[in-house]
Amino acid sequence: MSAWALIIHPGALGDILLAVPALRRLKAGCLGYRFVLACQEAAGRFLQECGLIEEWVAFESEVIRTLAFRDPFCVAIEEFPWIRQCTLAVAWMNDQGGAIRDRLQQWGIPRVVVKSPFDPTVTAKHQADRFCEIIGELGCDVEALPLSLPSSSRLTAQQLFAELGVTSHNPILVVHPGSGSRAKCLRPQAMASVIQHLMNDHWQVVLLEGPADGDHVQAILDRLSRPLPVVRHVDLMQVASVLAHAQMYIGHDSGITHLAALVGIPTLALFGPTEPAQWAPRGASVMILRGAPCQCASWEAVLSCSQRICLNIDPDHIVALCQRWGAENASLMREIPPATLSPPDPYAKVTPSFSLSLLRT
Repeated sequence: MSAWALIIHPGALGDILLAVPALRRLKAGCLGYRFVLACQEAAGRFLQECGLIEEWVAFESEVIRTLAFRDPFCVAIEEFPWIRQCTLAVAWMNDQGGAIRDRLQQWGIPRVVVKSPFDPTVTAKHQADRFCEIIGELGCDVEALPLSLPSSSRLTAQQLFAELGVTSHNPILVVHPGSGSRAKCLRPQAMASVIQHLMNDHWQVVLLEGPADGDHVQAILDRLSRPLPVVRHVDLMQVASVLAHAQMYIGHDSGITHLAALVGIPTLALFGPTEPAQWAPRGASVMILRGAPCQCASWEAVLSCSQRICLNIDPDHIVALCQRWGAENASLMREIPPATLSPPDPYAKVTPSFSLSLLRT
């Protein structure tokens, strides 16, 4: 009977994706274990479809509230058989006084690690490294290998592109103009200028619209010379399929930008008030571009700032970078139609003998 490991992550999509390297190290160090991830639903479902975890439960679910915050035996454990087979729990969250750790141990989980990546005792700078440090991997070189999407992602991308009228005759550029906060985004006129130039340069531009991006996307569309295809109202796997089968991506500090980097597409991440040294997406083909250093003393100041000098990025500079990047990869774009691109096996470079300090008794 396989042992189970419970991983609890209460963060948003981008933060969950930054924990993927740590999840991979846990899997490499816990050979034979099955993993259940407690997180937001969209991320859990997506990572299960990618084969990174065996099960997921919503962080807000009754079972997690009971396991982590209430007395034991208040949940019907027959609905969650992994509870009795769980021998390792990692919770990337604050635990003042060790109450969460104690409750998890009361359930019979012998090895429990509970610490927030924002804990002042965590010394690593980048968020991905902070997750790894918590599980005992201080100083490791974390490599963000592309996620392996299911084989059906190719057909998914083909169908979505066909519905949008996108062909493989010209390279496809996916742009996500939004983020979790408008304060992290280029102004619509600047992004529209970038898109218009690249459209004129024979790029097929596809916009991604998140649930809160409607006004921002429309403001960009209103400034363009012709309509653009927009991907909206799709799930995370469909977004990942589109990204993995395009040739380039432009976005801000957002969960979708981390997703783009993680599926292996060349990613241009535009940063403003947030710090790339901590929050930049990891990947072999990631470029970070930002304006002047942010002068705001707090996030409240960022939200009220009208100058946004940190996002004062010259659209011509963005266009030039994309054109250069496109020229460097022109042969790949000609030889491989977008719908045939496939990310490599995410475990191809993981050493099977890897051991974690938290597992040492």
